[in-house]
Amino acid sequence: MADKIILNAEVRSAVGSGVNALRRAGKVPAIVYGHNVPNVPVQLDAREVSNILRRAGRNTLITLNIAGKDAPQMVLAREVQRDPIRRTIQHIDFYAVSMTEKISANINVVCVGEPEDVKSGIGVLLQERDTLEIECLPSDLIESVTIDVSGMKVDDVVRVKDIIVPPGITLLDDPEDEVVRVTRFVEAKEEEAAPAEPAEVEVIEKGKKEEEGEGE
Repeated sequence: MADKIILNAEVRSAVGSGVNALRRAGKVPAIVYGHNVPNVPVQLDAREVSNILRRAGRNTLITLNIAGKDAPQMVLAREVQRDPIRRTIQHIDFYAVSMTEKISANINVVCVGEPEDVKSGIGVLLQERDTLEIECLPSDLIESVTIDVSGMKVDDVVRVKDIIVPPGITLLDDPEDEVVRVTRFVEAKEEEAAPAEPAEVEVIEKGKKEEEGEGE
């Protein structure tokens, strides 16, 4: 396992418009929430949390030490809001996890290698899925799954059911969903030229909303 990532925090009293002064003082407002866990508003040192988030991916457990609390809380950085111009961190949603309860998460799909049919120009490699959804205990979380595509040929397909993940991890996507395939170059061009159907707009409601006025 990777080295433990520790982040220090303090309970926050500033809410609403008061968080602007907090940010000017070099602090980042955040909220800790989770299943069977009361919401806890906290504040963090901006420089420290920026350095931590450079090391921690979306599925990396962070040990959050909240001043005055008896024990640290294991969390995941689920949403990081940034200033659209300066890219400074404006707010963080931390999801509190229980190490004995399974959680769901999205992992990246990484393809390595190059099929011979792609090298020769006969085929084109199409990656249909960039992410997959998994379920596991927090201690088993991974950032990505790697697929070696070097042995694939034209018409070969890798489906969700073909992907091997470490023990303790369950893939939640449809087993028959295509993840990667190699198609003939001509067929790929025909697919690109075909008119696309209008996409449906899906509105996803956030599972957690921060106090009024703390968003972007």
